[in-house]
Amino acid sequence: MAGKKREPSSGENWGPDPLNQEGQEPPQEPNRPPDFSQRPTLQRPPPESYMTPAILVTLLCFLPTGIAAIVFASQVSAKNTSGDYEGAVQSSRKARILVLVSVGVGVVFWLFMIIAVSASDSSAAIMPGP
Repeated sequence: MAGKKREPSSGENWGPDPLNQEGQEPPQEPNRPPDFSQRPTLQRPPPESYMTPAILVTLLCFLPTGIAAIVFASQVSAKNTSGDYEGAVQSSRKARILVLVSVGVGVVFWLFMIIAVSASDSSAAIMPGP
């Protein structure tokens, strides 16, 4: 068996022969400069989702815009995972704006309530009852 070359059977595939027919190595390609057309993709940090502030303003400040903030905050991670980075950034911005609007409306509401309660207490003290 020594010196005899075994041929692949019908089910075997040994791949291309690294030596050409004369028993020499195939010619090498000349050195090429690196191909810069395929640049690696940059990993961007995921945009902020604002989910925690959205939940807090929904419970403590203003329900309608708080719910909308929760909806947009939940879209951020879903869009970023699917590869829609720009859509994730837009949803993040909308969630942040709605959180800020909810805080503003909540602050105005609570200030109005404090003023109304303090005004009703002071007017009751000034005007004697029947």
